[in-house]
Amino acid sequence: MNVLSDSILSITIWIVLAIHLEIECKEKCYYIDLLYSNWTDDRPRFIVNMTFSSQNGIASVTTINDPVISPVASLLIVQQSPNEKKRIVYNMTTKLCAIKGIIDAVPLFKPVKENMLRQSNYTFSCPLNKGVYVMNNMRINPKNPLLSLLYQAKGIFTVTGALLEELPNSEMHPLSTYNFAGKILKKGCGRLD
Repeated sequence: MNVLSDSILSITIWIVLAIHLEIECKEKCYYIDLLYSNWTDDRPRFIVNMTFSSQNGIASVTTINDPVISPVASLLIVQQSPNEKKRIVYNMTTKLCAIKGIIDAVPLFKPVKENMLRQSNYTFSCPLNKGVYVMNNMRINPKNPLLSLLYQAKGIFTVTGALLEELPNSEMHPLSTYNFAGKILKKGCGRLD
């Protein structure tokens, strides 16, 4: 090869790399910036301990000391931007043993459920048996479409949920409740700054 063809080859390689990097930089990922979190539990019967990492991870240990015959799960996701009304993104209350089918029917939630089950020994069974249930440092993939759906430049989302026990008189007794608020940040993939 002569100097001219070497130069053309070098320029071509640089152009291809530049195009590749530009495409890669345009790809966006979504990260959770947790602003607030709290939870309650019905100690000593139902004990929940949660920890949150700075890398959008959540871990929990739940100890159930008495079986829960008829567990019911509730979940409410609300989004609000400045000067706008609150928007309900998702609202569900159902028996725990039916929740798997409901989540599977919503394509955006299925990867979150599968990720949770991979990283825990949690169950969607009725009754909910006595035992210790552990969820390791679970993270939501920053390319999950659910995060892009919740993204609004100045918006805040809240997630409110509970695990309840339906009593024989149809009354609901709270075993655990949780409430999270946060923002979704849009950044280039791989950047957490």
